[in-house]
Amino acid sequence: MYRTPCAPEPGLAAETDADGSRWLRCGERFDVLRVPEPAGRWALRRLLGYGQPALMPGPVGLEEPGSGPEPQAGRLPGLEQAGQACLYFVAPGAKEDLPELLEWLDWGGIDLGLRAYGGGDRVRAPRVWLHDPLSPAPEVVALLATIAECCSRRMLSRVLPAAH
Repeated sequence: MYRTPCAPEPGLAAETDADGSRWLRCGERFDVLRVPEPAGRWALRRLLGYGQPALMPGPVGLEEPGSGPEPQAGRLPGLEQAGQACLYFVAPGAKEDLPELLEWLDWGGIDLGLRAYGGGDRVRAPRVWLHDPLSPAPEVVALLATIAECCSRRMLSRVLPAAH
């Protein structure tokens, strides 16, 4: 695990609120894909296990419970902040491309628990990094099939009854 210093990471410009919270503005250098924590960790292990440069994840941080993205106007507070999550830092444009890419991968219309944050959004800077915060942000399309499958399996394991 990577632990970050108090100073912002190079390439991840942070803003600090009066209460000391550090926020990263999405949309210019990166977008963020928020993945439910168990599925996000599983997907990270699989992506790293492939050993292929084209499928390497970029920075992946661990979102702490209750420290989710900044609430946006028109969204119910807390809706997207339930539980811990992995934050995948990906190339800008992922927020806009996500619905179309999920449709293309035959996951359209299924809520896998994924949320994307882009231009105009901010996420709280992770204190714990699961993958190198200095690595380049990849295109989301390179990672999405693996992440979506892990999210689907996570959902199914919670819904299916235990075998007797």
